[in-house]
Amino acid sequence: MPESPKPEPRLPRFRLPRRARTPWQAPRARTLFTRPAASPQRMLLQRVYLVVGLCVLAFAVLYLDRDGLRDANRKVLGIVDLMYFTMVTVATVGYGDIVPVTARARLIDAFFIVPIRIVIWFVFLGTAYQFVIQRVIEEFRMKRLQKQLRDHVVICGYGLSGSVAVRELLESGFTAESIVVIDPQQAALEAATALGVAGLLGDPSREDLLQQAQVQIARAVIIAVTDDATAILLTLTVRSVAPQTKIVVRIQEQTYQRQLRQAGANVIVSSTKIGGLLLADAVDSEYIVPFVNDLLSARGRVNLVERRATAQEIGRWSNALPGAVVVGLVRAGRVLSFYEDEPCPIEAGDLLMLIQSSRQPNETPAAC
Repeated sequence: MPESPKPEPRLPRFRLPRRARTPWQAPRARTLFTRPAASPQRMLLQRVYLVVGLCVLAFAVLYLDRDGLRDANRKVLGIVDLMYFTMVTVATVGYGDIVPVTARARLIDAFFIVPIRIVIWFVFLGTAYQFVIQRVIEEFRMKRLQKQLRDHVVICGYGLSGSVAVRELLESGFTAESIVVIDPQQAALEAATALGVAGLLGDPSREDLLQQAQVQIARAVIIAVTDDATAILLTLTVRSVAPQTKIVVRIQEQTYQRQLRQAGANVIVSSTKIGGLLLADAVDSEYIVPFVNDLLSARGRVNLVERRATAQEIGRWSNALPGAVVVGLVRAGRVLSFYEDEPCPIEAGDLLMLIQSSRQPNETPAAC
């Protein structure tokens, strides 16, 4: 008997993979901010053209349906009457001397003229707020802010380093009212002001903006911009406005330290060098890097502190302070370190650099 043909194997049906259903999320706030496409004068002129165009459009529609309008004398309206009726209708004055008498004229007024009237009023209110009311409010808030600024800290640049500096200042005890952030990006300022600090929008190298931030009476100015050349220029500008204010600059390249010193920087922090040193130390160690991070953070278990000697500490030996380890002592401009100099009695006016525990005095240490 002939063999029955074998059934052909079925090819697997091709199916598109199902997309995983993402959970619903609430709409986020606006995240994209761009520079205005036109100057304020041009923007104002564009709005004037828009209002005039809407008025002309309303006049044209009313002119085509002029038979549905009557005045008190029940006569057909002329060009001047229609212009007058258009303007008083758009302006919501409504004297009542000219009224629509047909159903079509009333529908035109309800569904065409009323939306034009609303748009024009929105344009007027938005222009008044943007060019008059907002400026008055900002000037009032700026004057009130300047009266409150004393011994504050100004942060120039709210990038990664600037944001970390602001959070660390808040953690170390600074109030949000004593911190001012200057940044040219509106999105960055919104992130900064969410922490409660004050923000100024603009280029930090502008002298007028620095004067508004009261840098001349500030406790310190932190320059945390991303470009080292910009940091040098900004340091020169800040030093010209505030000759006595402390300037702390963050840079990436060590080669710019001499220029920054000449520009007037008091403290220079090289983020690249510090990060490289910690990376190298982490190769042969396991606890040094976490300890250093803990030491530098205000939320750590131990803190590296620089302060004047208290009355209770005067007369004690520098290696015998309870609850603290003195790593350096500054006396008459000379630095005495624990690894080069012998312990000495603490005198009045000494500046101590010490490592102390953040544990409260009534807390008992953990058992070994």
